[in-house]
Amino acid sequence: MAEPTEPAFEVLDALDGFCHLERRDRSLDGSVPLRVMQGCVPFLEGNAFGFQIVLQKPMHIERHLGAWWFAPDPAHVHSLRRSLDANLPRLQAQGFLSSAWATHLQRSSFYWDEGGLRGPRLRLWTGLLVRPLRGRWLRVSDATNRRCTAVSMETFYMEESDRFTPLVLSFRPKHPDRIRLQEEIATLAPLAPRVRFEQAPLAQDPGVGEAHGRFYDAAYFATKKGEITRKYRKLVQHQGEQEDEGGEATARLIHAAPARFLSHAIEPAGPFLGPSSTAPAPAPRGPGRLEQVLFRNLVTFRTSFDGHTVTTDPDWGVLPEAAAGIEKNFTEALGKPFVEEHRGALWYLTKYFTPHPPGEPHFFVKPWSFVVTPPGWSCLLDGVHGEGYDILRGVVSTDQFHATPAVFWIHTLHRTLRVPHGAPLLRVIPVPRALLREGFRTVSFLDVAPPSSALEPRS
Repeated sequence: MAEPTEPAFEVLDALDGFCHLERRDRSLDGSVPLRVMQGCVPFLEGNAFGFQIVLQKPMHIERHLGAWWFAPDPAHVHSLRRSLDANLPRLQAQGFLSSAWATHLQRSSFYWDEGGLRGPRLRLWTGLLVRPLRGRWLRVSDATNRRCTAVSMETFYMEESDRFTPLVLSFRPKHPDRIRLQEEIATLAPLAPRVRFEQAPLAQDPGVGEAHGRFYDAAYFATKKGEITRKYRKLVQHQGEQEDEGGEATARLIHAAPARFLSHAIEPAGPFLGPSSTAPAPAPRGPGRLEQVLFRNLVTFRTSFDGHTVTTDPDWGVLPEAAAGIEKNFTEALGKPFVEEHRGALWYLTKYFTPHPPGEPHFFVKPWSFVVTPPGWSCLLDGVHGEGYDILRGVVSTDQFHATPAVFWIHTLHRTLRVPHGAPLLRVIPVPRALLREGFRTVSFLDVAPPSSALEPRS
């Protein structure tokens, strides 16, 4: 990836490095299998997406008498509270922090508990304050593809603002009674608002079906039997970028299956955390709207991993009927000769499940809709995790390749997992590729002198 261009947001550290932001290595520090490094570009770009929020020192979450609480090292807590007591008045006096947040953080310190109908929710202030710039929004989510699976983290957004907002994370602990948080705990990423989706059947955009057939042609499957095709890598290696100028971008959702076999929703981004609200609010107050597609599971299935092989047992009564409907739509849109020539591409789509090689606890499912973005735009594919599995994060160049698979990672052994029809799988969010290179600018307290190199020489 090229060097960052203009900053998308600003960051101020008020707790002396309690947390910091860093780019993640796309190979996950060399832990990604060689086969994946050679062939799975969307997964690699998903690893590198955004900035990871990284803890300076490990922290623990413990359950005692049925209640959860943060249990950091006492010496570390003492140091952090000294920084908090010293810097909260400076933040408010210098205009970095609203009175609502100042009062809240003074009362709650840098971590606190909020109960609710969905169970305990622990909130942690990272010590960072952030401000999106020039038409950017920020999205805060968990550290998917390398996260602590013992907690779930709530996703929220921040609008462009002339004021800073404390970067506060919300965790829901699951198991066991003591959880260790360390290093990467969340992802902070800039996005472009003013994105909307339109929907249409394949018959209204047959070129999308043609692109699917060209990619998954006979040569693709012949090569895939013996080696990695690298076809996607070759397809996107000369892709262009298009700067987001703040106008509205329109993405298209093209349905290959009949409506009765689809399960998805087009949703606005949210909730939002702001400079004055100490809890996420349902909708932004300013202009702009960012739509995303939530794909849900289309076929009830059970799956398990025995340490060597993933098995999937779907509802076989649904798949044949859905496959017939998809083939009918392709035939009406592109003609019977196209369908006969690209039988493999059609089968690849309609079988729904695609396994990984033995030894890997992964497989993926393919929504029966395609996503098309304007030139220079990709899509973030962010998985919705379930009990016993994660769905991994990826970035796909959907201006050239229109499939958006949900890649499952099973992290429990010898246990059968059930994924029902309608279970949320994947959120698909358009993003201009130029934005993927944008960085951030660090700012300081107003009473901190600039670096010595920037000072006038003494006489």
